[in-house]
Amino acid sequence: MLYSWLFTGKKIYKDVAIQSLKFLLSKTFSETEITVISNKTWLHKDGKVGEFGEQPIDVAYTLMTLSKFYDIFTFDNYYSKMIIAFDWFLGKNRLHQIVYNPCTGGCYDGLENTHVNLNQGAESTVSYLMARLTMEKYKNI
Repeated sequence: MLYSWLFTGKKIYKDVAIQSLKFLLSKTFSETEITVISNKTWLHKDGKVGEFGEQPIDVAYTLMTLSKFYDIFTFDNYYSKMIIAFDWFLGKNRLHQIVYNPCTGGCYDGLENTHVNLNQGAESTVSYLMARLTMEKYKNI
């Protein structure tokens, strides 16, 4: 919707983009933490976000989406949520465990119910790198 608005200039697309992101953020962010929708279950209307099966790709794409919205609208709320999302990789998540592995440069495959999935797949590593590259452009803020 955001790109539709940028391409057409039609206000309805802008409004829907902002409201859709607002809804998603209300389901995944607290004041200090992101908990992405689990890959184990669906999020049903008025339901709770799943507490396990969180994957780096979901965190990275959330961060990248926030970055695009921040670049266009410069709402500080988007930037602060970008920091929260990136910090998920560094241990500020519900398990308080690091997901990025600085020893290998890889990224673990996510958070399960009680532990970090120690597999370091390419998708997870690329997700971390996309998130990190996105954050790099804001290092002087």
